Amino acid sequence: MSILSLASAQSVYRGYEYYKAEKVIDLCPDGENRYRGTVSGSNGQVYQVAIDLEHPRRGSSCTCPHAAGRNIVCKHMVALYFFLFPEEARQYIDELEAYWAEEEQRCEEAEQALIRCVSQMKKKELQQALLQLLLDGPEWQYERFLRDYEIW
Repeated sequence: MSILSLASAQSVYRGYEYYKAEKVIDLCPDGENRYRGTVSGSNGQVYQVAIDLEHPRRGSSCTCPHAAGRNIVCKHMVALYFFLFPEEARQYIDELEAYWAEEEQRCEEAEQALIRCVSQMKKKELQQALLQLLLDGPEWQYERFLRDYEIW
């Protein structure tokens, strides 16, 4: 397991943002496959961070409130990791951007398929589909429809 695979998706993304914002103040080796550094956090806080590449969960630590005393990988550890391995940061953001581009394409294709489907439906089918969507959907949607069409 690696630092990135053990961190939550949110911690990896925030760690990337910290890395890009140059919040890693310093970094130095601390033994074989182990590094220590200082990372600037929010509100001017400064955290002491250690990452262990062989035992990332057990051997890594951070003085931030989220990670202190817990065996988790926080955003400060991820920022230090990206600072140490900038090519990993580039690969991470490239993969994330590719994912979002694919997701955008899927959404556009789904929207076009929906438009084609709706445009081919008969009036009665459309009425039944709309009623079913409103009845099965969230209450706020149902109430908004009633309000917008001055039914209620």
